[in-house]
Amino acid sequence: MKKSTIILLGFAAILLAGVYFSGRGKGREDAVAEAEAKRQDLNVEINVVGELDAAQSHMLSSEIQGTDGKIIYLVDDGTRVRKGETLVKLDPLPFQKQVEGLEAEVQELKAAVEAARQMVAFEENQVKQEISTAEYNLNVAGLELRQFEEGDGPLKISMLQEERQKARLELKRYEAFYNDLQQLKKEGFDNKSEITAAEERVAVLREQYREADGRFESYKKHVFPALLESARAKQQNAMLMLEQSRQGGVHKVAKAQATLGQIAGKVAAKESALGQAQLELKRTVIAAPFDGIVIHYETFRDGEKRKPREGDSVFMGQPILYLPDISKMIVKTRIREVDLFKLALGQKGTVRVDAYPDSSFLGDLTFIGALATSESPGSGQEKYFQVIFTLKDEDKRLRPGMTCRISITAQSASQTIVVPTQAVFADVDGDFCYVRTGWGTYEKRRIKTGIQNEDEIQILEGLEPGEKVSMIEPAAR
Repeated sequence: MKKSTIILLGFAAILLAGVYFSGRGKGREDAVAEAEAKRQDLNVEINVVGELDAAQSHMLSSEIQGTDGKIIYLVDDGTRVRKGETLVKLDPLPFQKQVEGLEAEVQELKAAVEAARQMVAFEENQVKQEISTAEYNLNVAGLELRQFEEGDGPLKISMLQEERQKARLELKRYEAFYNDLQQLKKEGFDNKSEITAAEERVAVLREQYREADGRFESYKKHVFPALLESARAKQQNAMLMLEQSRQGGVHKVAKAQATLGQIAGKVAAKESALGQAQLELKRTVIAAPFDGIVIHYETFRDGEKRKPREGDSVFMGQPILYLPDISKMIVKTRIREVDLFKLALGQKGTVRVDAYPDSSFLGDLTFIGALATSESPGSGQEKYFQVIFTLKDEDKRLRPGMTCRISITAQSASQTIVVPTQAVFADVDGDFCYVRTGWGTYEKRRIKTGIQNEDEIQILEGLEPGEKVSMIEPAAR
């Protein structure tokens, strides 16, 4: 009796233990498959990996035309420099010689310009004098013409006319006297000697009248017109000489001015060449445009890829130094296309540099790229947008190229209802959850969701804190 009782009690204990442990296992399974809606703060963070770079950087190269640049001084790689400090010196000797030669040529040409300017002034004075003389001669010719045409000429004609008139009157008087003697002779009073004297006097007077009349007619018809035409021709010639002086003067002055212009043009060309040579000489010294760290630029030189060194020849535009300004650093990274809507300019981010894991830096989102890129061309590839964060504080430990990690709080909600993202399902009608209504039973309830991160999602409508939701479809449990 006792033995059978003990056996029965042992069997019962085994059954109870099995039921107990079976129940515990089922509860553990329920704990894994279910979650509780909770009220808490929810943050949506974007975590990306980026690379530090200087917000401002400058590639320094030779600005000297051609290949005449030769490095005679080069600041050490990695040196911190201040704005204005000399970084590179190129051999200035060829450019100094060129400057000196051009300065001498400019001085010679300037002396020639001064001589040409004096020649212009001389020609202008000569032209003025010639024109003044021609104007004077024209004025004199005009006066002489007027004097002859209105004075001397008519006066001469009047005098000759008067002389002819006197000779004519004298001739007529003696002819009358002679005729009277002839009449007396006919009447018997003959005086031969007196008649002979009268005949001779009449003959002389007649010749004198003929000569006076000839002089008058000759002067009036031939001499006066000829002299008048001569005076007019002299005036015309004076006018022509004046016009020639003016035109010739313009030509002479223009020729002198053209010579002056040619020499002045040569001066301008030489001064331009001198200015360029002086600029080239100035460019033999390359200074830091701002504070930064000197980085020697590695490129192919003399058939090998290496950094520059003293003695190297450089050509125009060939990079020598890279100068980042580390007083203001930026982080270059990229964001997935699906996360782009979560970002906006001005958002804050926390930056941690791998080299200094115990330090963190604040940054502002200052740039979002306009074009999406993918890892490789082709459809189905995930796309990214470039973004840039600008660090607020300066830290001299930071260097371009350092790897860093950026954490961005894109969205947040305070004391809101959240559930795991696995507990939210969706169909054509929208989002829903399986809410437990009893032991092993669930109801399908429609919900309205808000923000979410990789683990949790905000429930705006449909759930209350403390309700249990399934993280798998009940049919699959």
